[in-house]
Amino acid sequence: MAKLLFRLGRWSYNRKWIVISAWLLILAIVGGLALTMQKGFSNSFTIEDTPSIDATVSLVENFPNDTNPVTAAGVNVVFQAPEGMTLEDPQMVTAMDAVVDYIEENLPDFGGGERFGNPVEVSPALEEMVIEQMTSMGLPEETAIKDAANLAVLSEDKTIGYTSFNINVEAAEYVEQKHRDVINEAMEIGEDLGVRVEAGGPAFGDPIQIETTSEIIGLGIAFIVLIFTFGSLIAAGLPLITAVIGVGIGALAIVLATAFTDLNNVTPVLAVMIGLAVGIDYALFILSRYRAEYKRMPRAEAAGMAVGTAGSAVVFAGATVIIALVALVIADIGFLTAMGISAAFTVFVSVLIALTFIPALLGVLGGRAFKGKITGIGGNPTPKQTWEQALNRRSKGRTWVKLVQKAPGLVVAIVVLGLGALTVPAMNLQLSLPSDSTSNIDTTQRQSADLMAEGFGAGVNAPFLVIVDTHNVNADSTALQPLIEAQEPEEGEFDREQAARFATYMYVTQTYNSNIDVKNAQIISVNDDFTAAQILVTPYTGPADAETPELMHVLRAQEAQIEDVTGTELGTTGFTAVQLDITEQLEDAMPIYLAVVVGLAIFLLILVFRSLLVPLVAGLGFLLSVGAAFGATVLFWQEGFGGFVNTPGPLISFMPIFLIGVTFGLAMDYQVFLVTRMREHYTHHGGKGQPGSKYTPVEQSVIEGFTQGSRVVTAAALIMIAVFVAFIDQPLPFIKIFGFALGAGVFFDAFFIRMGLVPASMFLMGRATWWMPKWLDRLLPPLDIEGTALEKEWEEKHAAR
Repeated sequence: MAKLLFRLGRWSYNRKWIVISAWLLILAIVGGLALTMQKGFSNSFTIEDTPSIDATVSLVENFPNDTNPVTAAGVNVVFQAPEGMTLEDPQMVTAMDAVVDYIEENLPDFGGGERFGNPVEVSPALEEMVIEQMTSMGLPEETAIKDAANLAVLSEDKTIGYTSFNINVEAAEYVEQKHRDVINEAMEIGEDLGVRVEAGGPAFGDPIQIETTSEIIGLGIAFIVLIFTFGSLIAAGLPLITAVIGVGIGALAIVLATAFTDLNNVTPVLAVMIGLAVGIDYALFILSRYRAEYKRMPRAEAAGMAVGTAGSAVVFAGATVIIALVALVIADIGFLTAMGISAAFTVFVSVLIALTFIPALLGVLGGRAFKGKITGIGGNPTPKQTWEQALNRRSKGRTWVKLVQKAPGLVVAIVVLGLGALTVPAMNLQLSLPSDSTSNIDTTQRQSADLMAEGFGAGVNAPFLVIVDTHNVNADSTALQPLIEAQEPEEGEFDREQAARFATYMYVTQTYNSNIDVKNAQIISVNDDFTAAQILVTPYTGPADAETPELMHVLRAQEAQIEDVTGTELGTTGFTAVQLDITEQLEDAMPIYLAVVVGLAIFLLILVFRSLLVPLVAGLGFLLSVGAAFGATVLFWQEGFGGFVNTPGPLISFMPIFLIGVTFGLAMDYQVFLVTRMREHYTHHGGKGQPGSKYTPVEQSVIEGFTQGSRVVTAAALIMIAVFVAFIDQPLPFIKIFGFALGAGVFFDAFFIRMGLVPASMFLMGRATWWMPKWLDRLLPPLDIEGTALEKEWEEKHAAR
């Protein structure tokens, strides 16, 4: 592969205008197609084949005229009276009427709803209707009154009320800004008249807004790091140019993909974040190697050698990132698979750009590639130094690795204990998907959810909708007999099967109401032929409370019991149930995914480094770094340590599995770029030490390889951290958390594992570092990532000349 890449790099250098024109043409074509064919992104996180989705299918089949609760574009507008007043005061009634009337008269696609209107008027009318309907069905009046109170839209103290309505669009993600504008205008009218007004619901979420400042900040910091790395303004700009073009093609391709499939609106954000980071890093690795090579060979061959050696490592590193991202299909969750494949495609483009566009730019610049020198940095001499003095200046990497060599056991202990301690907070990890209850506390969505919880209990924000299908009810069920007999008249005809259906609905509500965490379970709808019912289960706890998923498990266990004794079919759905199903499916997939990526890492590293212990240390180090990243993220973003965030709460459900994938890929990047230099030195000297050296051959290889590779790996890590951390500036909480978690993962892995644990472990292992059984060495195919054969071939040809 190294020889093939050598020819590719040399060809790209010599055919520079063909390469540059081709990539710019690809960018223009993809951009044009994306702008003309794209259909936009969605903001839904639903998945197929979960219990909640199956229940939704049952709901649609049995209640074809009802709104699907999963896709409904519902809005809640919540009112609160000023202190000392109630919503029944004339001024408050007038203010709420104004809000309600403005929405009804001006909102496009207004869908109304039975809870729409002034809550002071709607609540008593709704409660009276519920009592009348329930008692007419045979429910005791006491139960009917309790059910009606649970559906009230005005709090007991009359200070908080709400109105709900739907927007007639296909799903919540199709709500447009014109809809939000009318609701915001109505809220302002109410505020001007003296009532507090907040709004939330699936149809009133903030649109995905991506601030370009994150990319600008990340690129700016990357440019500064590159200046210190190369000491040249021109060279510092080259990786940025290639990264922007690569990410541009990747991001536009993702936009184009919306013409053929539904993609979540977080998909391009994560692809840009990862693509930008790896794009700069891969170009940096190749450019750094070119800088070392062009001093001893013609520039075209130096470009080929850089692509053949550092480019081989780029291909391997990029492949590990791509595999880790594509492996997200293991979770079997549609939107997560799309995110992984989209990010993987962007990384793939970044690899191709680095291998071809960098040498092409070097061909254009020729001897000017490292012009714009800044004295005293990047290896450039100060005004008082000669070039020889600058080259002989003590390397900080050499100083550090020699310090590690003196006390490797201490370094291992500090890294393992330190990162292990940071992993402890991860034991309290809580996961959820974005909702009003987890939004920032200063948003109207969060405040509306908090007001509803204050007025009606936390469970009002986390209801479960149970669908009971009684087409195959067992009228002879022993459990149903008391409820069936209670309906039998003293004389006249009696439809026993119909009575069994109603008895089932009663039996379900009684069973669910027996749970200590259920505030109320009640029948809210029965279909026209009486063969299915909707039962609303309101818990005492909110969507972010740990007790809520526990209650769902209890309900589902009771579902199975009820189905066994009645012959009916039950399913639990609703926004809360769908969220919990997604979260739990992701949690279940994490151990499998982690085992796959760690196992893959160890196998690939055995293949590359022909060693058993080096891959083992790399894998264990990855687990330490990702555990510490989890712990730090939980500590700050979930637990709110130090007041770093204004709204601590559960982390987004797909963050852990995505963090594992990305951190794994990047960890292997640094492992490859750092340890290949060590391996290269060891194999180049035939595993023998230098005469008169106080170091063993393994120690020499670690010190020399670390010295050569640590500078560029440090620069790459700093750039990647800067790009990720810059996304903390984004307005959406889960993008902030991703930026923080990925930045923390890279920080721990690059500076604690690769710069500390790996060299220290190699010093401790000694000759065992590069040991592998001969039978296994013969079994595995050769993989010359270091480009040793390429280097040898060039040196032989050069000597012959």
